[in-house]
Amino acid sequence: MDRFDILNMNNEIAIKFNKLEMDIVDCENIPELFSKLIFDSAEAFGIPSVWISLVRIPETWPIVYALNSEPSLKDRLNVIEKNSFEEVCSEQTAPLLASTEIKQFYRLMPPKLKFIIRSIAVAPINLHGFIIGSINHGDPSPERYRPGMDTTMLEHLMAAFSQRLSDLLAR
Repeated sequence: MDRFDILNMNNEIAIKFNKLEMDIVDCENIPELFSKLIFDSAEAFGIPSVWISLVRIPETWPIVYALNSEPSLKDRLNVIEKNSFEEVCSEQTAPLLASTEIKQFYRLMPPKLKFIIRSIAVAPINLHGFIIGSINHGDPSPERYRPGMDTTMLEHLMAAFSQRLSDLLAR
């Protein structure tokens, strides 16, 4: 692969992230917002497993309620105790990538995925300056997500997502 091919690939990735971000801004409610991020990112990037982990705190109750009312999202939601989430993600605001030591991330995974996923990207959801959970991308290939990969575009997307979530919750 030459330099032109790499630039072309990076441009295609940036276009996909930009489209997702623009679509997120137009979401009218919480289930639509999460659906857009989960299903459209899975399709755009060929991600086999995308799910949500939310910390069990009062601030997430309206989100959990909204997501549980949507059949397509209910199976994609994992509610986790705050201390368990913090042990895995601490106060990390940037996405975490792992491919070898993923056992620590089992707490974030729905039970049926624990032994399938070999690499993971954990993108924190921020609400009013606090991490309340994450959007998680999992893949059976240990090569998909590796520490050291650039997460700048994912960080930017999650900032837009978190802002839109905050706006929708304020209504």
